[in-house]
Amino acid sequence: MPRPRPFASARIKRIAWVLTIAGTIPFLAATAFILFGEARARIPAIVALVTYSAVVLSFLGGIEWGLALREEAGNERSRAVALGLSTVPSIAAWAVLWLQSPTQQLGTALAIFVFAWAADQYLTTRGLLPAWFVDLRTAITGVVAVILGIALWKLWSA
Repeated sequence: MPRPRPFASARIKRIAWVLTIAGTIPFLAATAFILFGEARARIPAIVALVTYSAVVLSFLGGIEWGLALREEAGNERSRAVALGLSTVPSIAAWAVLWLQSPTQQLGTALAIFVFAWAADQYLTTRGLLPAWFVDLRTAITGVVAVILGIALWKLWSA
C-alpha cells in the first residue's frame, strides 16, 4: 500500500499554480478582443468573458464545497458555514447571466470574485484552506479583477 502524502506537496502546489495561471488565458483573450478586436468580434468576446466568469465562479464554489466535506478539516460548524458559502458564487454567477447589460454583468462578476476571495480568507482562519492556496487565490483574484476592470473600462468608455 502506498504511503500517504502530505495534503499538498511542492509538486501539487506547482501544478495548481500552472493550471491557475493557464485559467487566465480565456479572461485575457476575451478582454483583448474587447479592446483590440474588430467591432463584430466584441459582442461574442463580451459574452465569452461573462460566461467564462460564471463558469470559474461556479468552480470556486465547488472547491469550497469539496473542502467542507473533508471531515479532517475544521470543525462541524466551520464546514457547515463553508457549505453555505460555497453555494453563493454559483447561484450569483448564474444570476449574472440574466443582468441586462454587459457592464452590470462584468461589474457584478467582479464583485462576486472578491466575495469568493473573502470567503476563502474566512475559511482559512477556520482551518479549511491551506495558506498556500489562499496565496494562490489572492494572486489570481487580483489578476482577474484587473482584467475584468480593464474590460469594464473599455465598455464604459465606448
